[in-house]
Amino acid sequence: MDQLMERTVAKGQTVDDLLRRSAGIPAAFIAFFLSEPEGTPKRLLPKALSWLIDVVKESLINQPKANISNSDLCSGNNDEVSKFRDEGVVPTVHAFNVLKAAFNDTNLATDTSGFCADAIVISIRSFSSPYWEIRNSACLAYTALLRRMVGFLNIQKRESARRALTGLEFFHRYPTLHSFLLNELRVATELLLEGSSEHLGFNLKNVVHPSLCPMLILLSRLKPSPISSETGDSLDPFLFMPFIRRCSIQSNLRIRVLASRALTGLVANEKLQVVLLNIASELPCEKNHITTPDSSSTSISTNRTSCSYNSIHGMLLQLNALIDTNCRNLIDSFKKDTILNELIQILATRSWIGRPQYCPCPILNGCIIKVLDNMLSIARTCEASRSARVIWNLLWELSSESLDLEPTDCLSYFDPTIQELRKQAATSYFNCVFPTCKEATEDELQMRRIVSTPATSSLRVVGQMEVAFTKFQERLIRSMSDASYEVRIATLKWLLLFLKNKESLGDNGEEQFHYEAIKTCLTNINLQETLMKLLVTEKHHKCILYLLKVFYTWNSLEFQEDSQPSSETTYVCNMDRNSVFQIWNKLVSLFEITRHAKTRQTLICCMGVCIKRISILCMSFISSKVEKKETTPSKLFSDFYDALTYFMDMIEQNSDASEPINMRKAAAESMIASALLANAEALGSLVSSSTISDENLSIKLYARKVLDLWFICVKLLEDEDVGLRKTLALDVQKCLKKNSPFAMASSQVEKVIELCFEHLTEVFGQWHDYLDCLCSWVLNIANGGSYFVSGGDLVRRVFDKEIDNHYEEKLLICQICCLQLEVIPSSNSGGARGILGKWRTRFYEELIGFSREYIGKRGSVDWIGGVGNHKDAFLPVYANLVAFYALSKCLLKEEPENCGAMLLSEVDAIGEAIKPFLGNPLIYNLYSVLVKSHVKCFCRNGDNLRGNWRRGDSDWVEFNPYFLLR
Repeated sequence: MDQLMERTVAKGQTVDDLLRRSAGIPAAFIAFFLSEPEGTPKRLLPKALSWLIDVVKESLINQPKANISNSDLCSGNNDEVSKFRDEGVVPTVHAFNVLKAAFNDTNLATDTSGFCADAIVISIRSFSSPYWEIRNSACLAYTALLRRMVGFLNIQKRESARRALTGLEFFHRYPTLHSFLLNELRVATELLLEGSSEHLGFNLKNVVHPSLCPMLILLSRLKPSPISSETGDSLDPFLFMPFIRRCSIQSNLRIRVLASRALTGLVANEKLQVVLLNIASELPCEKNHITTPDSSSTSISTNRTSCSYNSIHGMLLQLNALIDTNCRNLIDSFKKDTILNELIQILATRSWIGRPQYCPCPILNGCIIKVLDNMLSIARTCEASRSARVIWNLLWELSSESLDLEPTDCLSYFDPTIQELRKQAATSYFNCVFPTCKEATEDELQMRRIVSTPATSSLRVVGQMEVAFTKFQERLIRSMSDASYEVRIATLKWLLLFLKNKESLGDNGEEQFHYEAIKTCLTNINLQETLMKLLVTEKHHKCILYLLKVFYTWNSLEFQEDSQPSSETTYVCNMDRNSVFQIWNKLVSLFEITRHAKTRQTLICCMGVCIKRISILCMSFISSKVEKKETTPSKLFSDFYDALTYFMDMIEQNSDASEPINMRKAAAESMIASALLANAEALGSLVSSSTISDENLSIKLYARKVLDLWFICVKLLEDEDVGLRKTLALDVQKCLKKNSPFAMASSQVEKVIELCFEHLTEVFGQWHDYLDCLCSWVLNIANGGSYFVSGGDLVRRVFDKEIDNHYEEKLLICQICCLQLEVIPSSNSGGARGILGKWRTRFYEELIGFSREYIGKRGSVDWIGGVGNHKDAFLPVYANLVAFYALSKCLLKEEPENCGAMLLSEVDAIGEAIKPFLGNPLIYNLYSVLVKSHVKCFCRNGDNLRGNWRRGDSDWVEFNPYFLLR
């Protein structure tokens, strides 16, 4: 390792020695570190890390002045000049790369923890280096150290999900960092006070200290402490607050944002109220006049002090961060409400910041609206809140004014900040009506269920009355069709969450209140018609997606089925035939021209809702035809049948195993939404009725479509996605026959599949076409695959195996179908016996044909253990043979003496044909059971069967052909 250290700091190195982050130098050090035995004191690692840190420190202390400018270094006109670096630069980069690798290695986490503080100090100081190579390597090492010290960052919630530390814990764990950060922040923020933006302009080099950003990032990863430090504690994180507060006047937006996040981990819960009120009090109360010195920044002179828009924005950001993080996480509900009540009294006198006519800065308008929005969401969780009403009124007023702001009223050019303001205003405005939360945690949902007090309920009732007086419905329609995309998408997102909010409500009256809120807010706007009109004019694909989601959710609400809505409320399930087909044709045309995957998924679900209404109309039409004894399909049924056929083809195509999982989920959801599976019970009574003749084609066609949909459902129940299987299994059981002994709450998918077939047999058991369906399903499974690829070779190619669904068990479906064939009585009519005989002959021919094809292509070459053991040969042989066995068993119940010789000859021919496959014990024993069943019925002719197929060592005492079921 000493030789490696000498090579690391060797003189005369150029940038070529930095190839791929120091090439093998970090790997060599890591190899030395990992070579030390576990359980013994480490010697190499402490020695190496201390030496690497000293190398960087020496470079920082003795850093020579560069002989050439940065522009010359980056120009690349002279190869020798572009590769030249002062002595110590390249070794410093090597040292940082080794440190990065060491702190990234999980196996060294415990041993390197004692060097984290010193390493992050030199990393932050190296951000001031004039050399890009040092700054880059220091940034990489800083990132590794940040992960090692405070854990990974959860981007969605802006907090460290793993190893989250409070500010108090962090600085007591790394005490040397406190003094370093305190001194660095003092130096970095002094520049913010020495000059204003009118002197510095846009020279960010003089405004932003190089170490300011990494320090703010580190502090922003800390979470607030529930208790404050002792008086006089030198490691108190609160000592950083004055320097962080200075960053609010920074002209760089990212610095102001980082400073607001860094402030949250420094303020303990005990000091939160004082800090919030102080920040709010620093906001200007009144605006007397606006001055614009040198056009570099806008300043506001008030009656007490002078501040710029940047400083106001910085204070609002810090206020919002403390409210959203610190105040929201307070456990004491009374303390939260007290803080909010005092804070809103101060902010009410600064409301001019949120009014566009008084403060012509959209960023400030939107920021204070965001602050009030967070305050209202917290106040709603407080029992008997005193501040909620005041916050609600102010937020409603400010958001309404900002929504009425049009870009053309202010500027002739496009201003994106105005669009962002109106987007935030739309979100906050509609949250005043009903709060929505897309990503509520389990604790928040539990709190929402618990906190349902008379005070919050009365607040919501008052809110609804105010909504009615301020014509909320007109505002909603206007926002859904607004010229700004940001306003439209914000409105549609809120409306979707508003309709779906039932999922997060408990059973303590919140659900009924949600239904009443929907009826109150959406009664007179004719949402269904509005959505269809917007679908015609909308051009943005994301808005189309949310319009379709709202359409689907609106028509899936339970109160529309369980209760009787007003006559003015329109949804698909109470439309007439012409209106439904207009919507259906619109959805079909959209589906055929849409290419966005999410939009196509939602369209599939919406079409399921329309098919539900079409199926109701179709069933009503069929029932009326039955009463009138009409047997010829009319033009009206043709329209119904065409829509059902299109829907069935679409579901079948998107439920294929080769389709993406989201498309298969959409197909399953649409299938359940269509309620076609539940029509099986009504259709079964029609097709099984003695008054219905075989010529009634419309009933037969419709019933066959429903049976095909059930089979698609069974295929989806065998999908490889666990979530899809479980969800569909629970939904399908709701479609089983009511009061049926088979309808039970079962989460076992295989059991649900059996229940489905038992349900179909009970409903359609007396219908001859059902026998035909069962046999055709078995035939498709047994002979639907390509079992011979590459010229008949059973060795399948790699890409052929990737398309397999390894969860699917085709033989299970075959055995279930064959078992149902045995359950159905075949002696009810001669037609049933004819169908069974025809299919028995068909399976006999399939067995003979498959065996001959295999022998012709493979000859005498055998698979290991017999070709019957190969899965692609086993399935077609066993499936066809078990179907032949089941059908033979049905026919043998009547003991027809006149055809015994023919049946025995077919069994004998099968034995000769499948002889190469009898090496498989399952196939052998199934054929043995088949022979025994025929010999038992025709004992006089049983001796005619040749016994050269028998193998004494393969006979099982009791073999069940349906071994997957019992």
